[in-house]
Amino acid sequence: MAEVRLRALILREVDFGDFDRYLTVLTEYGRKSEILYKNARRGKKQNPAARQFCYSELILSERGGKYALRDADLVHSFFSLAEDIEQYALACYLAELAGAVTGPDEDGPAVSRLLLYALHALEGKKRDPALVKAAFEWRVLAESGYAPDLADCGVCGQLIAQPPVCFSVRAGTAADAACAARVGGYERLADGTLCAILHALSAEPQKAYAFALSGAAKEQFCRLAEAYAQYHLGRGFDSLQFYKSIAI
Repeated sequence: MAEVRLRALILREVDFGDFDRYLTVLTEYGRKSEILYKNARRGKKQNPAARQFCYSELILSERGGKYALRDADLVHSFFSLAEDIEQYALACYLAELAGAVTGPDEDGPAVSRLLLYALHALEGKKRDPALVKAAFEWRVLAESGYAPDLADCGVCGQLIAQPPVCFSVRAGTAADAACAARVGGYERLADGTLCAILHALSAEPQKAYAFALSGAAKEQFCRLAEAYAQYHLGRGFDSLQFYKSIAI
């Protein structure tokens, strides 16, 4: 039985049997793994570093590709997010989305960093949660192979030299106004929306949420991000529906 040490964010915990628990974690390298935490609910000495939204140093036993938790040391806790049901619901959605684009066999460290910085942004309460959500949706899709093309017209193939820029969620491409009008299915982007999307796609992970947007541009930026994520992943998210049901 091999020993494995790694840092990981605990995305989800599910009780199993009388005393055990399964942890879904996203490692610092961007791999999603399932870990058995035996006797997690037995006695009074439960490890607080092995709970949802803890970023912890994990010591695991590995056998046949399966992992069991030996010990966990806390690096950073996002427990404060649970003090606000809306913040907690949003964090759960971001975690579910990150889990949907990662797996056990391929590294994706950018997704891990983006999620950690998103949770830090929510925890600090200095960023608009709606913009954090949308920026994460745009960027995590891009990091997962679904980056939208906003430079060239998806219809004629020419560089879009000047606004307006139109965008199709389904095509994942931009178009100039003339081509968009001719083929349909494209929506004209507000200047602020376009700038925000480009920022979310290109900024360093720690700066991806460092922007402000308001009014119609904010509504468009957020609406298109959510639609883009759901369309290109081909699925909805229960945590998103819960978040939307309680969001003000």
